[in-house]
Amino acid sequence: MKIIQVVGRSNAGKTTFIKNLIGALSAHGAVGAVKHLGHHGFSLEPGKDTTMYYESYAAISGGVDEEKSVVVRRENDLNSTLEVLCNAGIEYAILEGFKSRSFPRIVIGDLESENVVLRNPSVEEVIAALDRFEDYYTVEGLVRDLRRECDISHAGAILTFNGIVREWSGDDRTEYMDFDKTVDTVAESIQKEMETVPGIIGARFYHRKGRLYAGEDITYLAILAEHRQEAFAAAANAIDRLKRELHDVEK
Repeated sequence: MKIIQVVGRSNAGKTTFIKNLIGALSAHGAVGAVKHLGHHGFSLEPGKDTTMYYESYAAISGGVDEEKSVVVRRENDLNSTLEVLCNAGIEYAILEGFKSRSFPRIVIGDLESENVVLRNPSVEEVIAALDRFEDYYTVEGLVRDLRRECDISHAGAILTFNGIVREWSGDDRTEYMDFDKTVDTVAESIQKEMETVPGIIGARFYHRKGRLYAGEDITYLAILAEHRQEAFAAAANAIDRLKRELHDVEK
């Protein structure tokens, strides 16, 4: 999922720009949009059943009518919302605001900012520069990517793997691990190798970068295969290679 952040001062024209961008991006894939409401909050209609469910401390309260569905979640952090969007198959997530989060961004107006990819661009300029914006991954997002882009007519299995930073290995404790951009080259090589294995229809492999602490996610892997045995073997070889070429070296 590509994250496209749009920031600017109030009344700079962000909402109008985002509306036009949603329309243009929808021709390329599923689009989601999230606005930072700040201190304004979002008012739930009093007396409605979904409001009362939420007020009764339901973790999720929702309703479905003939045209749409609506969901209210008690989670109020951006990370959990991005995870929901990615798991739902969104390909482009447009964020309005969230200035404290340093994603590569578009600035509307004269606001001074960091990580600026484009300032006051046209929609066409944004679409031409999509590769400059940050990607966001989840395991379910990789599975949806495989289903969307691969022929599943001969598929018999989808295998996923979610690696985490192990805190204890025997008596040795790992507080954190550090990975730079070189992991992308290794991950790409491993993915290509998996895709050449007979019986593997498609594969997606992602390795997180930066400082990762014990208990945090470190790798996401999804394999689409004709048979489960081929998927198990390809996954085992991929993780063994990753451990050998990156993780053991890091330790």
